[in-house]
Formats: sequence, C-alpha cells, structure tokens
Amino acid sequence: MIRRGYLDFPWGQLHYRTTPADPRQPLLILLHQSPLSARNYDRLLPLLAPFCRPVALDTPGYGGSDAPDRRWEVADYARLVVGAADRLEAERFHLFARATGTVFAVAAAMATPARIRSLALHGLPVYTAEERADRLASFAPPFTPADDGAHLAWIWRRIHDEYPWIDAALATQFVRDYLATGGDFATAYRAIWRYDLRAAASAGIAVPTLLIGGTRDRIAFMQARAEALLPHAQRIVLDDATDFVAEQEPARFADVLRAFMMRAP
Repeated sequence: MIRRGYLDFPWGQLHYRTTPADPRQPLLILLHQSPLSARNYDRLLPLLAPFCRPVALDTPGYGGSDAPDRRWEVADYARLVVGAADRLEAERFHLFARATGTVFAVAAAMATPARIRSLALHGLPVYTAEERADRLASFAPPFTPADDGAHLAWIWRRIHDEYPWIDAALATQFVRDYLATGGDFATAYRAIWRYDLRAAASAGIAVPTLLIGGTRDRIAFMQARAEALLPHAQRIVLDDATDFVAEQEPARFADVLRAFMMRAP
C-alpha cells in the first residue's frame, strides 16, 4: 500500500512516501526524526488514509532525498515543508513531526500559520543553550567507511547505545538510514542546535497544536520543557510508548492523530 515519489526543487529532488487516499481529503505532511527517514511511517500511513491524504517526506540529505546544495538552517527546512504542500496542490494542510522534524514544523507554523490547519509534535526537543553548544561540539561526528566494515559496527553500537531495547530488525533499518546519509548524518541535527527554539517560539504558535510524549521516549524529560514553552498546546503522554510508537503501535498512534485532527477547524 506504500507509494513513493519525488518532488522537484531547484536544489534537487525530495523523496516522499504515501498511500492511496481520497484526493478530496485534507493533506497531512509527516516529518521524521534524524538521522532516519520516512520509512518510519510505512505501517502508519495506510491507517491515516481513511481521514486524510498522508505524505511522509524524507528530509533533504536523508532517506531517498537529495542533499541540500549548501548549509541549511531551520528556516530553509521550514520553507521546504510549505514548498512541498504547494507541489502537492494543498493551500492548507495538517502537519505532524517527530523530534528533529518538530523544530522544522514549529518554524513552518510560525512563518505561515494561515497555511497549517493543525500541528502535532511528537517529542519536541527543547534544548538549553549549553546543551545545544555541547551537541554541536561533540554529539554526532561523521563516520568514514572502512575497508574492514568497522563503520558498520560503529553505527550498530551507536544505535544500541541510544536504544538498548531495540531489536535486530528495527536496528537494521536504522543502519540503512545512517548509510543513506553518506557519512555525515548530523546536517539536520546541527541546524536545530544552531536554532534558538526557546526564543523563536516564546510568543506562541497561532495554530492548534498537540504535544505528544511517551513514558519510554528517550527524550521524555523534554516533554515538561515543551509544555512550558507552549502552554496553550493540547498534550498527551502515551503510557509505555517509545520514540517509535508510530512504527511499533501504528493503530494506537493513528487514533491519537485522528482525534486531534478532527477537532481542528
């Protein structure tokens, strides 16, 4: 049920995943976390089709999308979201994002609130200035392919260090996503670490917003920060949910999005 395609931009091609849906239904754009891809939503997309037209984008430089032609900042990724909606012929659309993608989604909602019907943010990473500086300095060094395959073991260990509970099948998919970046898997990370989200979003967002958390999410500790930053947002914390609840429990996650989107104007 998954269909793939490309959208053309001056800098290159943007890869997306979708599923058959009534074209009269509202568009839902989905953004993924780094350094993964829209593949995270393969099990979710068909469950969204009864109530929207879901399109999951591969962030430029990740998955099947071309890399940007220069260093991008958060504003560039935000413009990309609206540009994708234009190419998908949607004047207004719903927007969902996870982790890294949530920062791009917030920036898009602040820049073009009239275009976005609703904004669902799964794990909004609200960093302190000190945390952003530390991550820029040392958190995600690029890997170099080695003749003996040592880089594959490095990626495997890194994935398991971040997600000790992960099984081999899911970890293998993550390795594929790491390799698709070409070695420097932190281009989108660095954009959000250079961006002062606290200052940018302090005035609030003029779009119906939902903050989604999970009790087993690796950045669950940031849920309280996100709620403090966006006090008028609706919020839901899913019991026993990991970072990848949309992939592990797609029916549960689709119900959350359906309930929220159906309440949006």
